[in-house]
Amino acid sequence: MCGIFGVSSILEKDLATANDALHTLEHRGPDGWSYIHQSDVYMGHRRLSILDLSENGTQPMEKDGVYLTVNGEIYNFKKLNEELIKNHNVEFKSSSDSETLLHGYIHWGLEHLLDKIEGMFAFCIYDSNTGEIHLARDHVGIKPIYYGFVDGRLTWGSELKAIETFYGSNNLHVDYTALYDFLTYKYIPSPKSLYKNVFKLPAGHALTFNIHTKEIIKKRYWQLQPNRHIQNYNEAEKLVKSAIEGAVQSHLVSDVPVGSFLSGGVDSSIVSYEVSRCIEQLNTCSIGFDDPKVDESHFAKLVAQSIGSKHHVDNMDHDFVNHNFELLKQMFDEPFGDTSAFPTYAVSRLASKTMTVVLTGDGGDELFGGYNHYTDWYQKLTRKLGFLAPVRPLVTFVKNLNLGAVSRFARKVEVFAIWCPLERRIRLAGGFLKGDTFKKQFRKKYGIPNNYDEMWHYKAFYKRGLPYKSRAMYLDFHTMMTDAYLCKVDRASMANSIETRVPFLDKNVINTAWSIDEKLFFEGGELKSLLKKAYEDVLPKECLYRNKQGFSLGQTKKEDKLHLNGKPLPFHILDELYKDIL
Repeated sequence: MCGIFGVSSILEKDLATANDALHTLEHRGPDGWSYIHQSDVYMGHRRLSILDLSENGTQPMEKDGVYLTVNGEIYNFKKLNEELIKNHNVEFKSSSDSETLLHGYIHWGLEHLLDKIEGMFAFCIYDSNTGEIHLARDHVGIKPIYYGFVDGRLTWGSELKAIETFYGSNNLHVDYTALYDFLTYKYIPSPKSLYKNVFKLPAGHALTFNIHTKEIIKKRYWQLQPNRHIQNYNEAEKLVKSAIEGAVQSHLVSDVPVGSFLSGGVDSSIVSYEVSRCIEQLNTCSIGFDDPKVDESHFAKLVAQSIGSKHHVDNMDHDFVNHNFELLKQMFDEPFGDTSAFPTYAVSRLASKTMTVVLTGDGGDELFGGYNHYTDWYQKLTRKLGFLAPVRPLVTFVKNLNLGAVSRFARKVEVFAIWCPLERRIRLAGGFLKGDTFKKQFRKKYGIPNNYDEMWHYKAFYKRGLPYKSRAMYLDFHTMMTDAYLCKVDRASMANSIETRVPFLDKNVINTAWSIDEKLFFEGGELKSLLKKAYEDVLPKECLYRNKQGFSLGQTKKEDKLHLNGKPLPFHILDELYKDIL
């Protein structure tokens, strides 16, 4: 895990500024740094040593005029190395997975390389032979990469702060439609960023920039292909367990200590169990809360006892959030409205004391049906209550009057006054509706037209041909999971200089999950029933079969406990953390 930064067409006098930009990523790579300046192209790298801790693993790497920097891990690099040695007589100078990418590009080309590698990554390859710079991001967007095209040159970096530092504020212009999207989704969706001329490279995409012609070509190289043909429960259970076991084993390759997050929920418990079978003494970490309604630490302890891990627990409360609200800006560089970033930061800080690599349970809900809005009752209820749509203006008016319980009830009822299923989905996820007073004021102030399509992000991944549950799971997989949840875990963990790995998002696990009939995930009305049944003989049933809580500050009225000056959380974030751009 590392931080990368680069610029095309850079002059000698700008190298110091480029190095300053690279050093804003020190938290992503505290173990060393290096850069090259070749043919006016700058490539910098901050290193967090995971594989091959020697100097042989230093980046940028070079071979035959091809230069590489990468953030992430390639889990099947040993298998690919064997193929490169056998077919191309490659001689490796290190035991680093990064060198596999370098030789793989030289002998296979970018397209075939991306087809072959399994892992999480964001990399840059500069081929001085062709004058092309290639950027690529892993299939689901576990690792981030931003890019910008300003004054005829390409700039890229693991985090937005590096690009901000290089250009300064004069050449970057705020995209107010992106801020408006934040008020809808509570994150800025890909490919947008805070700035008009800087973008997130979407998951599963590669970008090629020609330094001579200045042409940019962006292509999608991976796409989820739903094929739910497996209907036999025993077959499905066997396939799922085999896929998860194999993914966890492949994700354990490391030359530094490995552990896992353990909340006591289904997904992290399964991952921790599988890790415990491979590691003699597993360290696990969790965060406890003062509020018993959301505290899961006792469930985490039960699982830890069951699998024999050495468990570490720390506690946090809302005062921590109020006193450290600035962390949201420091970690994300652009507005981000998920307060679970704070406990994720806290558990990452705790983990950093005993481990450098951490396996997480992210992705399990989206793949195996873990959210309440996947259930039939929600779909049927909202469909039947569509007749409330004509009175929606009245409901919204009452909601905005701040009448205590009456307004809170109006907020709950409002979701049933929406015809559009996409808008219902946003409302259920906690987003803010177009008619809200704050959003109307924002549109007027920043010239955003009333007909601006705030559903564009969801429409891009709304698969009408799929059954309801699969449609909802597909939507979450491509939207909230990548731009909110994976982003949150990456920034919170890297702020503490640890690498998080996500075995549920291994390609084989994804393909296996999407080959299974959705009905098997919800037998008896139980969320994630297939996963729970598969592991109920090895994990405490009281931890598997309970209501989903989620890793958050609280399930109800959580924002009431924060010092928000009477404003909804997203508006408070803009007013307090981004008042300099508003």
